[in-house]
Amino acid sequence: MSKTAIAGVFVTIGCIACVAAILMVHVFTTKPEKTPDFSHPLGYVAVVSSIFLFGSYGIFIKTPRVKELNVDPGVFQIYYSTGTAATLMCVVFYNNEVYFSSGELIWGIVGASMWVISQLLGFIAINSVGYAVGPAVWAGLTIVTSFVWGSTLLEEKLKSAGGSGGGIALLVLGIVMVAVCNSPLPDKLFLTEEAREARRSLLEQSISASPFSVNAENSRGPVTERYNRLRYAVGMACAIVLGLINGSLQVPFSCYSKDVGKDEAAITYMVNFSAGVAISTPVLCLIWWLARFQKIPPFHFVDIVLPGLVTGVYWACGYFAATYATQYLGNTVGYPLTQTCILVNGLWGIGFYKEIHGKHKILLFVTAAFVIIGGATMLALFGASSGSNHGANFTVAFGSSSGQSSDFKCAF
Repeated sequence: MSKTAIAGVFVTIGCIACVAAILMVHVFTTKPEKTPDFSHPLGYVAVVSSIFLFGSYGIFIKTPRVKELNVDPGVFQIYYSTGTAATLMCVVFYNNEVYFSSGELIWGIVGASMWVISQLLGFIAINSVGYAVGPAVWAGLTIVTSFVWGSTLLEEKLKSAGGSGGGIALLVLGIVMVAVCNSPLPDKLFLTEEAREARRSLLEQSISASPFSVNAENSRGPVTERYNRLRYAVGMACAIVLGLINGSLQVPFSCYSKDVGKDEAAITYMVNFSAGVAISTPVLCLIWWLARFQKIPPFHFVDIVLPGLVTGVYWACGYFAATYATQYLGNTVGYPLTQTCILVNGLWGIGFYKEIHGKHKILLFVTAAFVIIGGATMLALFGASSGSNHGANFTVAFGSSSGQSSDFKCAF
């Protein structure tokens, strides 16, 4: 069995365990009267589960075959979205009865469209600025953006503004430290001049030739300094926009849960989100190809369908967990805590992909891990208070011209 297959088995077992833990806590505990509720264990179980799943879902994106075929981002997204939508639709069977309406489906489409765009941008960012820098940049912005949404427009009251701000500051500092741990900076601080010169020579030989290629890191060739800067700027811009979108990804759910007022808002939103993924993915991928003035690329069905579908399953389970984390801990605390998954990303990068080498870089990563854990702890202690006014004054209603939503029921 290959190393990638063993990793897949490990993540699959972890995925099943995480989802099972969430469902067991959901079934065997009393539902709170109001959310956020920091005394309920479900929020914390969901946070831990989403950290593992969000940190591990992309292990098949960098398989040798995917890189060898130079798969187009839109093509991989088609398979990826299919796995995501199919997994989330399984929630229908868990819930037995799910009601759709035009208003509910709108929120699902809005959230799904934001997600598809973010994944396409992430593909570019990773291949332009690297797997360490790209996710670190957008994770930091995700934390800040989600915190701002929760503490302002969604009006989640804070136990302590100073304590929460300190937690956010530590989280962002930790993310920045992770971002630079695989850069030349640690070696510049500790290595001798001879070692720096040798390292610089190796880096000059590994300049990538394309900003959008899956196997950009394996490409070789002379590239002008101006082109390098442009490539880096494009990747950084994609990471920044992705962070802003990702930090807002749970806002449609918060609005949905306030709008429909259902006890099972997290579950029913999953169904509408999956329908939104199925609707928005082909449209946005077609726009992606047309905007780049290219023909529809080859789909590489035999080689890419399994990695794409499994990636979608893993991400969907992570989002399932993150939705419960948001419902029970709020946008101010719950969703930002899920973004500490960058620690798991880093562990995969060090132990599995061997992306971070050298004791100085690994030491910086370990230090950053403790900083992030400290920030997450402060945010949990001083974040939104239980039963805060979740989603108040931020409700938008959709319906037909007569003011009635057109409902239909799916029963299984």
